[in-house]
Amino acid sequence: MAYTEVIIMNPDLKERYSGFFFMSIYVVIFFIYIFFDGWLYEWIIYGYKGANQHWDLNILGDMIWSIKDGHPVYQSTNNLHNLVYICYWTGAISYSALITDNKWLRQGAIATVGFPIMSFFSTINPVVASDIFTTDIFHYHSYLLQVVYDINHLCGITMGLYLFYSAARNKEEINMKLITPAIFFTWILFFATRILLQKWPFWAAGHEKGLISTNQINDMPFVFYGFEYGIIVIPLLYAINVTIKKFTGYIKDPVKKTAAVFIFFSVLTMIFVLLGFIKLQVIPIEFFIQ
Repeated sequence: MAYTEVIIMNPDLKERYSGFFFMSIYVVIFFIYIFFDGWLYEWIIYGYKGANQHWDLNILGDMIWSIKDGHPVYQSTNNLHNLVYICYWTGAISYSALITDNKWLRQGAIATVGFPIMSFFSTINPVVASDIFTTDIFHYHSYLLQVVYDINHLCGITMGLYLFYSAARNKEEINMKLITPAIFFTWILFFATRILLQKWPFWAAGHEKGLISTNQINDMPFVFYGFEYGIIVIPLLYAINVTIKKFTGYIKDPVKKTAAVFIFFSVLTMIFVLLGFIKLQVIPIEFFIQ
């Protein structure tokens, strides 16, 4: 019975078709990631004339980087690292839940909806998270890959909040057992980023810096063979979901419940940014070899 629940299609055709719609968006995002090179930080200085701002078929061989004086130095770039970006895969959980109606996936999408919400708000200014009152943000969000990030986040938010609303409408609460696979899956992604985006072995002295520097891999307060995520983030994810379960239990209306979750993560993002818990990657232009 458990096996058939995994492979069965959602009998709700609207949900199933919307799941396929969002999946098609993520397929397009996948191809942009593997065929378009170049990063925001290079584009800000050089525009689309930057050495790495182009499409090509050299999928695996064009990411050339090294560590010099404690900083990553890039000779050429691609965007394959985005395929281990946590919001890409929490989005995949969400559209899979819509397509299959699997209860584990639905609960997993609800448990991880905070990732796209917090990522969206912390990248309103993708260069300095705390400085959102600058007109530069309109310029930054005109860049192709930043637009792709925005679409990724907005799709994840839409699907995750809808699934939370659907659960609330059916009087279903967050189930700590059912959310566990999705929560621990994020830890697997954390290990994947360390293995794929840092010099091997990633725990060795001098290998702390990675291909990218985000909260996902390099800005943890200490390094412990990748287990730092399990010590800090896993308990935090459970605590957040318990908190949401408790305070939304006092709200009866499904729409208000869903709005409360969105507000909760929005406020949490602002608090994390102000406390310095969310630090965005900044690559000085001198570390791009043109």
